Amino acid sequence: MKTPELTELSTLILSTLTQPIHGYDIMKMIEADLSDFQTVGPATLYTTLSKLLKANLCTYTVDGKKKIYTITPLGRETLRKEIIKHEKMLTFMKEMQLEG
Repeated sequence: MKTPELTELSTLILSTLTQPIHGYDIMKMIEADLSDFQTVGPATLYTTLSKLLKANLCTYTVDGKKKIYTITPLGRETLRKEIIKHEKMLTFMKEMQLEG
């Protein structure tokens, strides 16, 4: 199975799922660490989570009225590949910056 291509935001959201987490907490985590660069509202968050669920990159359990999301093994492998891709892109951009 081909690894799904992730957007920057879906990669960020997937990275928060390495521990069980509620959607609201995902928004707060991204806001706390990346508010200068990235924000995520409820509609965008839950649309992205829905896409990650359909791609089998995450799953959820229900705790009362809350959905608690976690990453799947496929999600973990996909995230690992995305991190490597982003690291390579960052290295390339830094090298181009230094040459210019």
